[in-house]
Amino acid sequence: MVGRAGVPRSRAQDLGRWGKAPCRGGKGGVFSHEVESSGTSPGAESGAESTAASAVAAPARPAGPRFFTGSYEHSVDDKSRLVLPAPFRPRLAAGAYLGPLDGYLGLWPDDQIEAVFATWDDAVALGMVAEEVAEAFVASTFPVQPDGQGRIVVHKSLRRFAALSGPVMVVGARRRLGVWARDRWDHRMDAIPDGPDAALRQAARDLKL
Repeated sequence: MVGRAGVPRSRAQDLGRWGKAPCRGGKGGVFSHEVESSGTSPGAESGAESTAASAVAAPARPAGPRFFTGSYEHSVDDKSRLVLPAPFRPRLAAGAYLGPLDGYLGLWPDDQIEAVFATWDDAVALGMVAEEVAEAFVASTFPVQPDGQGRIVVHKSLRRFAALSGPVMVVGARRRLGVWARDRWDHRMDAIPDGPDAALRQAARDLKL
């Protein structure tokens, strides 16, 4: 191939000039299509981009145990502060919500409270609870932020509701924690026929755990 002034031009220079290379098929030397000189066809490139765009990163697992389990005895000090069990502090470090339940308090991680409110909304829509009761729950639920020593402040209205004036049990309930007055928790366990130990043994046998 000849360029200007009759100077021979190499095939590589032609490829560099046009940025494309012909693709030959068969012995007849017929140009069937062209591909980019980078060696990647437009179809393959767009397919890769589509795959990358459709990939969704898996959500990061919260710090600490996956579920709240176990029971821990603590107390509320004279400044209304409750020390959280050490295993749960990483899970609650971003904040939590403390609210009233059936004679005790529920403590939910910040990322779980929206589902709790949705449950209340559904119950109102189905006529299971009055809208005023749902509003009372929201009005009685307070955001809490653990301090550097893993303590949260329990609002005085919640202390009164749950009778938290002495020993306190912080009890795991899978996706939340329960905060019980010790005597109320003991009464709940005593209500189990034959006591919790015997009931657990029997349940383990029945469930073949």
